[in-house]
Amino acid sequence: FFFNLDGQEQETIKKMEAGDKNNEVVQDGDDDDDNSRGERSTSSKTANWTDEEFEIFLRDELARDPLSVEYPDLFAVAPKLICKWRRRYDGNPRLWKRLFQKERVAKEFLEAVPIISSVQRMVMGSELDDGEKFTIIDLACGRGYLSMLLSELLPPEKVQKIVLVDRQWPMHNMAPEPHHISWTHIYGSSKSVEDQSIPAYYETWPIRLNTSKVNLKKSKEIKSLERRSIEGAN
Repeated sequence: FFFNLDGQEQETIKKMEAGDKNNEVVQDGDDDDDNSRGERSTSSKTANWTDEEFEIFLRDELARDPLSVEYPDLFAVAPKLICKWRRRYDGNPRLWKRLFQKERVAKEFLEAVPIISSVQRMVMGSELDDGEKFTIIDLACGRGYLSMLLSELLPPEKVQKIVLVDRQWPMHNMAPEPHHISWTHIYGSSKSVEDQSIPAYYETWPIRLNTSKVNLKKSKEIKSLERRSIEGAN
């Protein structure tokens, strides 16, 4: 589907983009060696916390941002959603450490807040025919934090699936290589090419997440994505 941001949300994104030019956060890769010393310290500090303690920590950290005044409901629920991720990856500390780096997760959430607000408003305000559901396509998704939040937030009775589109995903029948974005946090052992000793995460998402390797600069690949999306929705 396509949706429009209202004037306030467009202005919010412009301010955030301007701020990013002066306050860039390094987007590190999947290797633990790329983590900053501060992020490793945060990960270690929170490792033994209860979910309640972790949720309070996230709430306090996010509340420092001025956007919390504009989107109080999303800022209130976000720590609970991220806490669900923590429970999902319990038993796989290396994967959780790679995913949860406070500065990265906070930055991804803050950038996504206006989009999440618009998507939530449209989905919740739409009248659908019996059996009809939305398919959401997340373009240039990176690791998929936006889609992960939407899967936990939106009602499954209104959304069939979310497609995570990025050219850095592996092909579906190939194991991720170092230059790929790892999809382990999306699928787990649901993928036969993945480590079968870890859980099958795919089935745990309230709204199913599906990755799609697409180069958005190539028109043929975009048309193929459009066909697959339309066929999958019918």
